Amino acid sequence: MTGAYLLCLLLAGVGVALLDRRWRLAAWRDVPGSRRRTLTLVGVGSALLLAWDVAAIALGFYGRGESDALLGVWLAPHLPLEEVVFVAFLSYTTLVVAGGADRVLRVRTSRGVDGAAPDLPSRVAS
Repeated sequence: MTGAYLLCLLLAGVGVALLDRRWRLAAWRDVPGSRRRTLTLVGVGSALLLAWDVAAIALGFYGRGESDALLGVWLAPHLPLEEVVFVAFLSYTTLVVAGGADRVLRVRTSRGVDGAAPDLPSRVAS
């Protein structure tokens, strides 16, 4: 099915965005400018990954693969449109995962060594 890969990438991106919104991990974080910062980091990450791809293509490491799942839009030789969407998805997912890891680490640190919440007395076995 033509375009199936692109559709899957977009649907997965919507899923990650919903997780981001629900848990406020990247773009919906309670920090001023979080959306702009997230978009900037996705753009920079995507640009770096695309530069990596272009270098690999120029060195002959990547070749043009044929698949019915691709849309058939080529931005450059051996560089389909789906690759650009994929690297943006990868960059955004990385930010959401990093936001989740940061949240988990902050909660664990605030609970202390024994895992008890800081405002609750810890139980000591006698």
